Amino acid sequence: MDPHPLADFAVVEKRIRALTTILRNMGHHRRPSENPKHIPSLLHNFANLITRDDISSPKEKKAMSVTGAIFHDGVNVRLQALIVTQNLYPSSPLSELKLQEVTKSQKSFKEIVNNRNGDVTLKEHISDVWTALASFEHDQDSANLSALCRFIVSRCSHKLFTQIFLDQKTWHVHVAQKLCHWTPKANELLETYWFDAPIWFGLISIPSDTLKGLTMRKQGPLDKQVTQLEFSSKTLQFWAWLLGHLILLLESGAAEAQRMEEEKNTLGFKEAVDRVSDHCLMLLRYIYWKASIVETLLTKTTLASTFGKLPCDLKVDSHSSYCCQTNCLNVDMYDSTESDDLLPEPCESDGHCVLRHLKAIVAWHMAVETLCSSRNSQVAHGKLVLGLLDVPHCGFEIASLDDIYEEYFKRYASNSEAHQAAVKSFMDTYLPQSFPGTIHAEATLMGLLSHFSASNHVHDIPLPNDHVMALGNLLEPATVNNAIGLNKKCCLCCLRFRSELLRVNGVSCKLPGSNGMIYPWSPPHVGVDLKVIIVLEDSLWRELHEVLQYYCPAYNF
Repeated sequence: MDPHPLADFAVVEKRIRALTTILRNMGHHRRPSENPKHIPSLLHNFANLITRDDISSPKEKKAMSVTGAIFHDGVNVRLQALIVTQNLYPSSPLSELKLQEVTKSQKSFKEIVNNRNGDVTLKEHISDVWTALASFEHDQDSANLSALCRFIVSRCSHKLFTQIFLDQKTWHVHVAQKLCHWTPKANELLETYWFDAPIWFGLISIPSDTLKGLTMRKQGPLDKQVTQLEFSSKTLQFWAWLLGHLILLLESGAAEAQRMEEEKNTLGFKEAVDRVSDHCLMLLRYIYWKASIVETLLTKTTLASTFGKLPCDLKVDSHSSYCCQTNCLNVDMYDSTESDDLLPEPCESDGHCVLRHLKAIVAWHMAVETLCSSRNSQVAHGKLVLGLLDVPHCGFEIASLDDIYEEYFKRYASNSEAHQAAVKSFMDTYLPQSFPGTIHAEATLMGLLSHFSASNHVHDIPLPNDHVMALGNLLEPATVNNAIGLNKKCCLCCLRFRSELLRVNGVSCKLPGSNGMIYPWSPPHVGVDLKVIIVLEDSLWRELHEVLQYYCPAYNF
């Protein structure tokens, strides 16, 4: 028998919206999960590459998720994918689902990378990116790679600037300064290693006094000698300084670009952004150098101890696994998601956390390198079948304070009127009169995958029949592994939604790890059984009850 015979989708939906908004405004979250390795590299990098700034309007921010598959018939390669975007603000003119086909443009590589106009639609941006990848050719001095990276950064500069300064905003730690001023112990490393000097190392301007901290030698026959660099306890300080130096160059370039933009100096802004891109590419080379010096510095020496305990502003209840930050009232929740992704993963050391932060800074450049590599050249130059599904804002309706109050005490009875009043007052502080969130892009995509994977379709898709058929064709190959690529971690509700889709509908979706955060969240309608969101609602009531027991325990009344 259905334990909720009177529940219907709309009622449960509004309660989920209210519960997630209350919990978010309180800063409540769970511990993050580790990033799993089962998301295909191409999907992950493609999601990073198409992530751009929201230039058209600050009130039309979008987040994206992407799923797809690669076909290879032995001769030709075809990438078939669907990108889903969510509109985070109600001011967007979009009022219904909109499916568009994305095609490659007729522009040349140089025409695309030299056009720094960022005020283009998402569809145009994706088309430009794929066309540039398809027409990319390696050259001897890597000028094409540098030009493509500069173009990508020009389209995502504000997001990159945010990422560059995230350590100071989130942890209140200036990682670059800590690196430059670190003094290692005498015997940090037990062995001495020698590595051939990479090309990028010779392009860095290093003061002669600083270079004295590095030992170099020549190896090989006289006509083919190579320079080798020492990595040992004796040279650790130099290698830490080099990492800090590259980050400081990034910060200086980003600050200069922001100043140029404020002064409306278009040329100065472009030149500063180009420098940021070039420094980013250099940092990428250092982080992913096969010598693994950056990883060794951050995870196998005492360097990480200089950062302090990260993050420093979390409060953790000693009796449970939930965490609470300072309350998030009057904070734009969509401007804080980058910081949320920096919360430490299970068993993650401070050094590994800093390394993950640095890899996030160079994620766009890593995506360019990966998709331009010889290994993926067939994909980049192959046929592209790509759909873009725009999801409108989901509306403002939310359960009222009285509805939430009454439902809470049906589930968790209290005989104390004083306790009931305190709980209601607490809820009133954090529950707004209208819903500030939306349906997350990855939740929409999971619902669509569930819809096209199931024999019994739950809810019709509000699109013309030919568009529904096109959606089905786009998603058919993706239903084999149901992997979803994002440029960030997913939230706690999306992670739990995935689990319930598997339990109820038998649909297994693969997501990146979760940052453990709860944002104002609304369930998608397509492909979602009522039983799925009822279980999700129940879990949110338990979250709220645990928080209220902490802040308004019944035994105090």
